[in-house]
Amino acid sequence: MRVIAGTAHGRTLHATPATRPTADLIKGAIFSMLEALAYKRGFEPDEDAFAAALAWPRVLDLFAGSGALGIEALSRGARFADLVEQDRAAARVVEQNLVATGVSDRARIHVAPIHVVHGRLQGPFDVIFADPPYAEAAALQATVELLARPGLLEPTSVVVFEQPATAEPPDSVGSLPLTKTRRHGRTRISLYGVH
Repeated sequence: MRVIAGTAHGRTLHATPATRPTADLIKGAIFSMLEALAYKRGFEPDEDAFAAALAWPRVLDLFAGSGALGIEALSRGARFADLVEQDRAAARVVEQNLVATGVSDRARIHVAPIHVVHGRLQGPFDVIFADPPYAEAAALQATVELLARPGLLEPTSVVVFEQPATAEPPDSVGSLPLTKTRRHGRTRISLYGVH
């Protein structure tokens, strides 16, 4: 597992054995979808093709695991990322990955379950990644409930859900409607927001 593009391109990321990290192929698909949405919204990056993340400078990575999605966004130009991971061992690995990729000064790790982290987060966020454990349906519901609370989303926010391909994505997250869903092998990527 590695960083695909940006300032930390090619750097290796680590994960604990208990973590199911986002595969590079899925990560590439997610950022391709975000770039396409940024262009639809009129964002015109300079000559850097990967700079579409700059359209969303504030990032929240829920169930961070290895931190791969938040770190990828930072590498591609996001200004700041909050990463939420309740497992202490995984959070230590996230911290090591942030340091190894040179983006730790633009990130904050919250070691807590998502249902208690709301008060610690300073939103709104431009893009939110949510990759709850596939086997825990309650984690998906807790994520939807968290994002429905005031202060995390704004009308231009985008939420990216990663779930099993067989799972039905929620129709909306907070006030944001489901706008696109794609299957990649055993994974479904769902985008929420207004085009």
